[in-house]
Amino acid sequence: MARYLLAVSAIPGHVAPMVVVAEALRRRGHDVHVLTGAAFRAEVTARGLAMSALPVDAEVAPVGSRRGPGAVRRWRIGRAELRSVFLAPLAAQHAALVAALARADFDVVLVDSMFTGAIPLLMSERPRPPVVVCGVGPLTLSSADCAPFGVGRPPWRERDHSRMNWFVRQVLFRADQARLDTILHGHDLPSAPVFLLDWPRLADRLLQFTVPGFEYPRRDLPASVVFTGPIPSAFGADRELPAWWSALDGQRLVVHVTQGTWDNRDLDQLLRPTLAALGGRSDVLIVAGTGGSPASVGPLPANAVACDFVPYSRLLPHVDVMITNGGYGGVQQVLRHGIPLIVAGDTADKPEVAARVAYTGAGINLGGASPSPSAVAAAFDRIVRDNSFRAAAGRLAAEMARHSPFETITAVLDEVGLSAGTARRPVSAESVIAIPQRGETL
Repeated sequence: MARYLLAVSAIPGHVAPMVVVAEALRRRGHDVHVLTGAAFRAEVTARGLAMSALPVDAEVAPVGSRRGPGAVRRWRIGRAELRSVFLAPLAAQHAALVAALARADFDVVLVDSMFTGAIPLLMSERPRPPVVVCGVGPLTLSSADCAPFGVGRPPWRERDHSRMNWFVRQVLFRADQARLDTILHGHDLPSAPVFLLDWPRLADRLLQFTVPGFEYPRRDLPASVVFTGPIPSAFGADRELPAWWSALDGQRLVVHVTQGTWDNRDLDQLLRPTLAALGGRSDVLIVAGTGGSPASVGPLPANAVACDFVPYSRLLPHVDVMITNGGYGGVQQVLRHGIPLIVAGDTADKPEVAARVAYTGAGINLGGASPSPSAVAAAFDRIVRDNSFRAAAGRLAAEMARHSPFETITAVLDEVGLSAGTARRPVSAESVIAIPQRGETL
């Protein structure tokens, strides 16, 4: 039996897959402890998992949209997110992580890809257990083959993106990198050897919760990256189904629209435009997921129903088209069922998710967070007419079906794990940049 610590950013879309992983490890006989936000205590402990709460200053808050032209808006959002999501909670997260490690010996620490509190641990010369980063969002790692993360654009064919990446690191976000170094110096550590968004390179492994087909091809992909496939979600599968469930009778196309669990305060961004675009169509049933009280969406057209939550394991087998602001975990679940997508989002990693959906051919990227009803209607009609979107989503579903996430995760943890209390030296950035075969797993 091994002992694992899972340190998770207090964000619903991050906690959900990490708790599923924690539960799977517990069922395999391991001792599992979760460190995350106090708001998730009931969800964690209900699965028989021990939990410690992060302090309030270690949690993160969503960053709203910014005004300006597309590129300027993305830069403003990216700068705000680097500061509030990656840098502001770093010191408090690190203190909580160190305190948890002081209370017990763990064989491996698993952290989500936004939990930057692990950076000082990885930089320190002190003994530590192996650290495994879990990719609950798109790969943030810089690559000569890809545009900088956050731009929300697929790679330009046959183009070296190194100069663009240099400009982002050394000009646009130079002050934020300096802030990271200041935090590290406060812990008596040297400056970071990598750009802030490249910090998972320092970990022993990066478990990416998708398949290679959903990521951009990279000749310089670090050898530490292992694709696990999406983490299945059975959350809420035993929940009582809503009264309108019988309407999913196969007589109409079912469209599910949601703004997810993170950026769902303003339903005028996507949910209401979708109702306006498709409301009244006799051949369509709209299932609107509000993320809160169904009444918050207001009056519904006759061909729509609303819910705060419906388990995807029950709903998605009935869905024909998904309209979403691009939450990474939700998109992975949708693609596991071979469902084409329409994506509109511009905060967090959502532009990157939307760009990957379009790049793979599995859906349409509307760009921005607030499309017009006419744009939503046109995208829906195009997906219904053009079978190529469903075919591309089906190819990704088939690739995902060939992966066994928990077996892969277990194999990686067995490989990097050490017996309780055994010292581990940090891994240097240079030691994890060997080029593997694309899609290689353990």
